[in-house]
Amino acid sequence: MYKQSGVIFPLTVVVSFFFLLMLAHVLALYEVEMETMRYEQQSSEVESIMQMAVFDVKKQIASSPLQQGKEGTFLYPIGKADYEWKKIDETTIQATISAYSDTGIRYSATFLISLPSLDIIQWTENGAP
Repeated sequence: MYKQSGVIFPLTVVVSFFFLLMLAHVLALYEVEMETMRYEQQSSEVESIMQMAVFDVKKQIASSPLQQGKEGTFLYPIGKADYEWKKIDETTIQATISAYSDTGIRYSATFLISLPSLDIIQWTENGAP
């Protein structure tokens, strides 16, 4: 019994150390999860900016079908979108949109629109600038 008197404290310290390591690991996983959630939210925002910009470009083309092309910027509450469109031929328009969220994420795409139906017939996502 005399030789076992110093075993409990070191064992308690080792078990406490492992609990502390597990807690630190869970906190690190939580931080990664929160960062992923923030990025998903920002990606969702820039995706909705792109959808609004595509709708506005199609509306602009429908309101001025004789125009050969146009460029500009749409401003939205959560970001902005730079656009440019031009007629390729009498039945096709090529449009390029770069959407920027307020948090700095960029999403760019080039697409073809058929006239007079204003259907998107080809979609190409552009790489980083």
